Amino acid sequence: MERNFKGIWIPKEIWLNENLTLQEKVMLVEIDSLGNDEKGCYASNTYFSKFFGISNSRISQIIKALVSKGYVSVNYLKENKEIIERQIHINRPPYPEVFNKLNTYLENCNGGIKYSKEVYLENAKENNIIYNNIYYNNKELNDLFIEYLKLRKRIKAVNTDRAIKSLLKKLEPYTDDIKMQMIEEALVNSWKSVYPLKNKPKVETPKWVNENITRDEMTDEELEELRKELNI
Repeated sequence: MERNFKGIWIPKEIWLNENLTLQEKVMLVEIDSLGNDEKGCYASNTYFSKFFGISNSRISQIIKALVSKGYVSVNYLKENKEIIERQIHINRPPYPEVFNKLNTYLENCNGGIKYSKEVYLENAKENNIIYNNIYYNNKELNDLFIEYLKLRKRIKAVNTDRAIKSLLKKLEPYTDDIKMQMIEEALVNSWKSVYPLKNKPKVETPKWVNENITRDEMTDEELEELRKELNI
């Protein structure tokens, strides 16, 4: 995998971040070191698996966690309904607070990423209006929903009052647990809306149940004989 760097620098805000596991921290900087402005990072799970020496499924879990926490977003390029490439983008901005602090440095770097002060003021104003709202009494659910609103903004979906009310209405019929699963699915897939879960958990029949047993009803003669025995 081609790189364009002379080392990796991890900001203290990420290295000391208690919200990130060690694997998530190193995955984040590895994605950043492999990415470019247009395509992001298109390394496969197999590449990451060989690089870190862990399984593909564990790599998938780490990337999903970074998506749900708002650190990265994932886009899929499809051809004839088949995925031909995955692009992972570091979310800056908006990105967890550390990269907002780094912008002064980045703007002075050749080829660095430049964002104007006005953009931050606009973002801060919108954050106060939208991202500080309480949509659910369940804090975990509320935080997850706000992370989803931030993702919507990154993928150019406008978070108007009407749009947010529409999302809340779609989630309304479900329990908090199902709501969170729907939102997490939208985060992982970078969807602009939330959708009912397709794969509902299947209720398995206990092993001790013999499905071949059929209900055996008594005949009139057998019923009469039983009555005589019981003196009814």
